[in-house]
Amino acid sequence: MDTTHLLVTDLEVDTALANPAVPADVRAVWQLLWESDFRPDELLACDVPDAEVDDRLVVIRHAKEGGVFEVGITTSAANVLRELIGVRTDGPLFTLEGRRLTKAEVATAFRMATGGRTIHALRFTRQMKERGATRFSAAAEQPEGKTA
Repeated sequence: MDTTHLLVTDLEVDTALANPAVPADVRAVWQLLWESDFRPDELLACDVPDAEVDDRLVVIRHAKEGGVFEVGITTSAANVLRELIGVRTDGPLFTLEGRRLTKAEVATAFRMATGGRTIHALRFTRQMKERGATRFSAAAEQPEGKTA
C-alpha cells in the first residue's frame, strides 16, 4: 500500500510551525501532534487544567479507547503551552477568537501551510520514524486529494 501521501517532511513541519500568519494555538496543536502521541480529537478536547506543564504532561480525559491517560510532552511544547495558557485557570486549552479550536480549523490550516498535507501525516510520520522505517526528502510525493 502506498502511504507516501501520509508522510510529511521535517522541512514542511518546521516551515509550518514557523509561519507567523498561523495563530499560535493552531501551531501549538501541530507541534504537539508532531512531537507526542496525541490524536487530534483527544488533544483538542483538553482544557487548561489538563496541561501539567511543570511535569511536562497533558492529561487526556476523552481518549478514543476510553479512560484517562497522560501523554508526555517535550520541554519546547511545555513552554509553548505555558505561554498560551498565561494566567488562565480554566476553559479550553486551545482557543481561537475566544472559543475552542476545532479539528477542521487545525486541519485546514495545515493543508494550506503545507500544500495539501493532512494533520494525520504528523502522527503517521512520527510513528514511522520511531519505527525507523521512514527515509524521505523534502521532495516527497505530494498528496493526492487526501483530507484530514
